[in-house]
Amino acid sequence: MNMEKRKLSQDFEITELFLVKAGNDFKRSFIVQIYRETTKERISIVRGSVEVTDGKLWSVAETDCEPGKYLDNLCVMKLDTGLHSRAGVTIKICNEDFFLN
Repeated sequence: MNMEKRKLSQDFEITELFLVKAGNDFKRSFIVQIYRETTKERISIVRGSVEVTDGKLWSVAETDCEPGKYLDNLCVMKLDTGLHSRAGVTIKICNEDFFLN
C-alpha cells in the first residue's frame, strides 16, 4: 500500500468560551468568547465581551477569573438596574451618537 503523508493545516484557531450569568436564572446566561494577549510590557491580559439585550459589555483583566466575575456583575447591572438605559452626555463620531456614561 502506498500511504501518502499529508501535512495538516496550521490554519486553525482555538476558541475559549465561558458562561456569564446574571444571577442564578439560566435564562439570563450568555456565552462569552475570551481572548488572551500579552502587552508590550510582557503582561498577560484576558479580555472578553458579551452582547446583552441591546448593548455590549467588555471586561479586561490579568487573570482568568476576573473577566467572568466582572461580566456577571455588569449583566446584573444591565438587566436589573438599566445600565446605559439613558444616553446622558453624547458625542458624535462619524454621524453616530456615542454616549459617555
